[in-house]
Amino acid sequence: GQFGGRNSPSSAYAAYSPIFGKDLTGLYIGGQFWDGRAPTLEEQAKGPFLNPVEMNNTVEGVVQAVRNSNYAWLFKLVYGPDSLNDANSAYNLIAKSIATFERSYQVNRFTSKYDFYLKGKVALTAQEQRGLQLFNGKGNCFACHPSTSVDGKTPPLFTDFSYDNLGIPRNMEYPFYQMNPSPYPDLGLGKIVNDPAQNGKFKVMTLRNIALTAPYSHNGYFKTLKEIVHYYNTKSITGMWPAPDVAENVNTTELGNLGLNGQEEDDIVAFLMTLSDSFVCR
Repeated sequence: GQFGGRNSPSSAYAAYSPIFGKDLTGLYIGGQFWDGRAPTLEEQAKGPFLNPVEMNNTVEGVVQAVRNSNYAWLFKLVYGPDSLNDANSAYNLIAKSIATFERSYQVNRFTSKYDFYLKGKVALTAQEQRGLQLFNGKGNCFACHPSTSVDGKTPPLFTDFSYDNLGIPRNMEYPFYQMNPSPYPDLGLGKIVNDPAQNGKFKVMTLRNIALTAPYSHNGYFKTLKEIVHYYNTKSITGMWPAPDVAENVNTTELGNLGLNGQEEDDIVAFLMTLSDSFVCR
């Protein structure tokens, strides 16, 4: 097998990410992938097919596979009898189909324990409640992962879709990063927008289903939720962690020396466990 360059982000709730660009304050937001290189969900859907270490296919190869499939008639029913004739046009429609599915209820279910809690249908345990209070308070997780609805309609998405350099160390256990020449440093957003001020910044991902998506961070450095919560708590304490991959532009104002004790870290982890979909409300 081959190893890709980054930890795979979740497709769940990716549909809510705005088109890549700048907000009213000039900060980059939105897009897809860790570095925002795909501005829309449709463009993101095109990437894995052609990536040499993922599916290593071609546009024509992907379209031919659909032509030969037992669902080609459904594709033509939706897009027209000639929709698979031109490879480039058909490829765009394939990406559109995937993006449409990723916008569906099946991928964005909002059925976590926390969702039912917000509806008043279930209570959080004492530990989960403490974790929520820490999440919104002392832990400062809320700064980038809001736990309330932003527009009053959509349930909380637990991301502000911004980009940050959190000072993540290099993951030298991952075979991809042991290559010669080394792919480090990973400049993230900075490479995409060609701006050194953005070097080392990666997208703030949703925390929904976070308990199911280990390892954590763009390079998979952290193996458990406890480990990454501990990092957020202690990052700025001298000698606690290896040097960051990109030392410039590190966010030192919202995390790093939060003063949480071990029990408080565990409480935050317990709250994060309530964000997994398919909770059965009894």
